[in-house]
Amino acid sequence: MFPTAIAFTTYAFALRHMSASALGVTTYLVPPITIVLGLVLLDEVPPPVAYVGGVLALLGVGIARRAPSKPAATVAPAAPAQEPAV
Repeated sequence: MFPTAIAFTTYAFALRHMSASALGVTTYLVPPITIVLGLVLLDEVPPPVAYVGGVLALLGVGIARRAPSKPAATVAPAAPAQEPAV
């Protein structure tokens, strides 16, 4: 219960000083900070496949967030053929 209270209190404090969208972006910093803390405090080195997974995840985010390309020129549909007058 106590760690959750600290987390919510810290989040409420941060919301007072910045917008929710800007604060949401900071959640992307959690994995790199965790890796660095593991290296420094616990002397843990992530396996090579973890780096490959991280690169793939970042590529996926980059592809999803890129600006859309220009749409192809659209061709107006042909007018319906008129039946010959009888």
